[in-house]
Amino acid sequence: MKPTYSGYEGKRSRGGVQLPPVGQYEAVIQAVKTEKSYSGDRDEIIMMIEITEGEYKDQYHKVFEDQKERYGGDVKYKGSFKLRPPIDGDDPWIKKVFEGNLWCVEQSNPGYAWDWDEKKLVGKKIGINVRERLYTGNDGSDRSTTEIGQFEPIDDVRNGKCKEMKVRDGRRSDSAPASTTGEGFTDVSAVVEVPF
Repeated sequence: MKPTYSGYEGKRSRGGVQLPPVGQYEAVIQAVKTEKSYSGDRDEIIMMIEITEGEYKDQYHKVFEDQKERYGGDVKYKGSFKLRPPIDGDDPWIKKVFEGNLWCVEQSNPGYAWDWDEKKLVGKKIGINVRERLYTGNDGSDRSTTEIGQFEPIDDVRNGKCKEMKVRDGRRSDSAPASTTGEGFTDVSAVVEVPF
């Protein structure tokens, strides 16, 4: 066979760096931004998280860099976590989730108290609980990944006091192609300066 192009570089084409498996990890909030919710009724807080200790230290950045190399520049940072602040009239569960996650940040950072300034979350230590998420691929097949499911007090992660979260089943019941606008909290494609 004659070469069809110049500059061949052998490299892995599939199955590069993997996301952290289900479990609990010590982490840090590296960046924060707000963005309108899909419904447009509120701003949501989107955080860029990274694991700071253990076998999976810096894993979200490793995945991001690996995917950038394999797919080009248009990839999403997988270590993102979204908090939806409650508004009057919301289901009480939304308030419970919001306050519970921020309580974990407070417990992990002595002297810190949530004061509605999301920029102050940057640099805060946190425990993260990573769960499995099932979803429907663009081709209609069932697939699986992992995602940050919730925050935990960092001492609870260190001391093994956290329970594994239930699997989040986000599969579609129909076989229609997936929306091009994305699904789930990791779709934050309008980012300019921070890749999450």
